Amino acid sequence: MKSLSVVLGAKSRVLIILFAFSFLQGIVNGIWGFLPIYILNLGGSSVDIGVQALASGLASTFMQLAWGRLVDEVGHSLKMTSIGFLSASIFSIPVIFSIKPWHIVVATALMSIFTSISGVASVIMLADLLDPKHRASFMGIYNPIGFGGNILGSLGAGLLIPIIGYRLVFLLYSLLNLAMATLIVLGLRGEERGNGAFHYFPVMLRSFRELIEGFRALPGVMRRGGAYTRWVLGISMRGLGLAMFGPILTVYLVRVLNASTVHIGSLNSIAFGVRMVSSPMLGVIADRKGAKRIMMIGVALASIYPILSSNASDLLQMAPIFALNGLFWGFINSSWLAWQLNLIPEEHGTYAALLNFINGLEWAIGPFIGGLLSEHLGIKIPAALSSLAILLGLSILLKVPERVEGRKQELK
Repeated sequence: MKSLSVVLGAKSRVLIILFAFSFLQGIVNGIWGFLPIYILNLGGSSVDIGVQALASGLASTFMQLAWGRLVDEVGHSLKMTSIGFLSASIFSIPVIFSIKPWHIVVATALMSIFTSISGVASVIMLADLLDPKHRASFMGIYNPIGFGGNILGSLGAGLLIPIIGYRLVFLLYSLLNLAMATLIVLGLRGEERGNGAFHYFPVMLRSFRELIEGFRALPGVMRRGGAYTRWVLGISMRGLGLAMFGPILTVYLVRVLNASTVHIGSLNSIAFGVRMVSSPMLGVIADRKGAKRIMMIGVALASIYPILSSNASDLLQMAPIFALNGLFWGFINSSWLAWQLNLIPEEHGTYAALLNFINGLEWAIGPFIGGLLSEHLGIKIPAALSSLAILLGLSILLKVPERVEGRKQELK
């Protein structure tokens, strides 16, 4: 029987570090998922949730073009990834001590400027470390490990918040981000690829200069991207639909169905449990049958999720709907990276940044739009609009090929 390192095309030590990283990242994401609930707890509204997502999303999104250019020119994707998580550890402290919704808006926006570096760098880090032939299979294991962490983080936070409060639970988020930054730097020492020495402050200062150049180059980058640019647009339109529904669902759960943090943690655990179970097999299928068809099924399932959620009359009905959430994300997550790297042009950092910029922009404005619509139109009409946006994304993705022939799949 082949060892896991042979099956997944990476060294055993590297796999252990990456899987541990995925598990910890899942825990912190599960904990941070309660930030919108915290905003409501401080007296905020669905609009406040949308504004927070908009501010932090825009701050992160606008930096993506700069980070992409820097990763292409400087390399050192491991160090850049670790800087993102170190920044999350440091800049989450002001969020923890916020006492008003607008405090959280400002603090998370500042935090996102510096944590955004890991958005591009982590994709390049994985591509640097993995055999192209085994990426979907790897993600089929890597993602479920993260989902297991998310179950632990979400369920644990839901149980702990009523006992010890939001601040101590969010402090755990800060400590785990510090642990991840350390794990990447020390655990993967010797795997780094870069052009010369890496110095933190010069790179950070350079990022703000590259931001302007990134915007100037954006039209040309999109024209040269071809099929990859169309894929980005389809993925991003799907993201807009899902992002619009985020604050709508939060308000519906808390204020209509009277869900507690324990209920929300349990529902999230169902979703991530389904993701964890389904993703390994879906990753294998994506490697063998093609990533596009797996992604298409996931986006199609996602399009019915807002409609079903907005018509649930109690929390019990929400359980199978959250299971559907886990299933469609399982399809999408297991095929995402493989399809992206089948299409991405040679300037990998720049084009990974293009995805993060446009998709991030949709995830930034989506919650703001959804929050405003839910305040004035209730739940069902905005949910229907969310589904329509996802279907539009699906129609764009259907026209994108499985791969671009003749394009190198190795990242240098």
